[in-house]
Amino acid sequence: MLPEVGRYQDVFTEQDERLRDFLATGRRFAAATSVEETLQLILTSAVDTSPATDLAGVLLLEGRGKITSPATTDEVVNQLDEIQAEHNEGPCVASIYDEELVVVQDFADDLERWPHFARAALDRDVHSSLSFQLFSEGKRAGSLNLFSHRKHAFGEDDRILGALFANQAGLALRGAQRVAQLDRAVASRGVIGTAKGILMERFGIGDDEAFQRLVRSSQDTNIKLVDVAQWLIDESAPKREG
Repeated sequence: MLPEVGRYQDVFTEQDERLRDFLATGRRFAAATSVEETLQLILTSAVDTSPATDLAGVLLLEGRGKITSPATTDEVVNQLDEIQAEHNEGPCVASIYDEELVVVQDFADDLERWPHFARAALDRDVHSSLSFQLFSEGKRAGSLNLFSHRKHAFGEDDRILGALFANQAGLALRGAQRVAQLDRAVASRGVIGTAKGILMERFGIGDDEAFQRLVRSSQDTNIKLVDVAQWLIDESAPKREG
């Protein structure tokens, strides 16, 4: 019994050390100045913390089903991401659309399922992977993907650590989305305010009446309010002579 206890103590100690490493890297994320930099730090930390992980990347699902690759740790991942986006196949794509967690033990077993990607992975000495679905504002946003040069590389510890890093990536995406929404809102208010000023000066009307005219124009033309306001600003700008 004593050897068994000692063995489990070693396992718990190793897990504790990895978790401490993960928590320590979290402090670095706060210093990042962009979502791309944050994702890059998360991926680098995942490779450093998970012994099975040799390469890592993030795929994002953007408008109209477009898949992009904003951060990776290696050119090999860039190449594999391009193949996944081009052929719409692979574990990372499957994670985005179908499964919250995709575990691949050996890509040689998935040549029929993902013929283009699995062959490309094997040709680049990539044999196994973990893919975690990412969410942003309650919607599927992409996947965080860990790759190994070894078959059957990822165990339960790696899944736990990978899930922690995926959570960090999801938080980064949600934060970036909210900042972008705030920036757009501030910019829209500025455009609408300028357009109201033009109407107030041109027609001698008050702030409320100017706003209502913009709203009516938006409704009549079925054009967004901010776009109507921008059109008015553009039309009112002095024309340059050619």
